Amino acid sequence: MPLYEYACPSCEVKFELIRPLSQATEAAECPSCLHNAERVLSTFACFTVDESGLSAPLGGSPCASCGADSCDTCDL
Repeated sequence: MPLYEYACPSCEVKFELIRPLSQATEAAECPSCLHNAERVLSTFACFTVDESGLSAPLGGSPCASCGADSCDTCDL
């Protein structure tokens, strides 16, 4: 079963649920405040091993499309 991520607009809690694909569009109850939470786009990281044997991110820098002036507010 797929793992879906949700964010509650009322209390801003983020949580995950394993649900059948048939329930993908159904509302999810926030475990904190019991309001309906919205499904959010999941992000993931992908790594590989470079020629020196060190782990390296695959697919380029996540900061490439960032428009911020500073990394101070980055969630990565």
